[in-house]
Amino acid sequence: MTHTSYLMPHTWVRRPTLVLFLVVLTIAVVAAARLRSLQPGPEQPIPFSHRVHAGDKEIGCFFCHQFAMNSSNAGMPSVEKCLLCHNVIAMRFPPIAKIHTYYSRDEGIPWKRVNRVPDFVHFSHEPHLARGFDCGRCHGNVREMDRVSQANVFTMDFCIKCHRQNKASQSCFVCHY
Repeated sequence: MTHTSYLMPHTWVRRPTLVLFLVVLTIAVVAAARLRSLQPGPEQPIPFSHRVHAGDKEIGCFFCHQFAMNSSNAGMPSVEKCLLCHNVIAMRFPPIAKIHTYYSRDEGIPWKRVNRVPDFVHFSHEPHLARGFDCGRCHGNVREMDRVSQANVFTMDFCIKCHRQNKASQSCFVCHY
C-alpha cells in the first residue's frame, strides 16, 4: 500500500458532496419556480381582479372568455360585456370609469396577453374542457389572483407530462400540423 492514497478523494467523500449539490440544486429550482409563481403578471390597462370577479363573485371563466369552449384563443371580454354589470355596479370607481371611456371612444380594452403557446403549436381548449379539466390545471388558481400571472410555462415537456398522466395521445400530429 502506498502512502499517496490520501491524495485521491474517496468515493465516500464524493457521494455526500454530490448528494448535497443535488439537494441544493433541487431547492433552488423549486424556490425559483415558487418565486416566479408569486410575481404578478403584466400590468393591465384596467386593474381587473380575478380574485374579486372569479373568486368572491364566483363569475365563471366562460362568461368573459367565451371562446374557450371551441377555440385556441379563449378571447377577452368586450367593453360591452364589462358594462353589462358596470353600467350599474361601481360606475364612478376610476378604473370602471376608464371602461366607460373606452366604450365612448368605440375602442376595445388593450389587454396584455399573459399566457401563450409557441406559434408552431396548434392548441385548442375544446378537447381539454371536454375531458373535464378545470382551467386552473394549466392557468393556476386564478380565483386567488388579483393580477393574473402565468402559472405554467407551456413547454412541450409540460404538455407531454400531462398527456402521459392522462393517457392522451402523444402523437406529434396532435399539436403540430
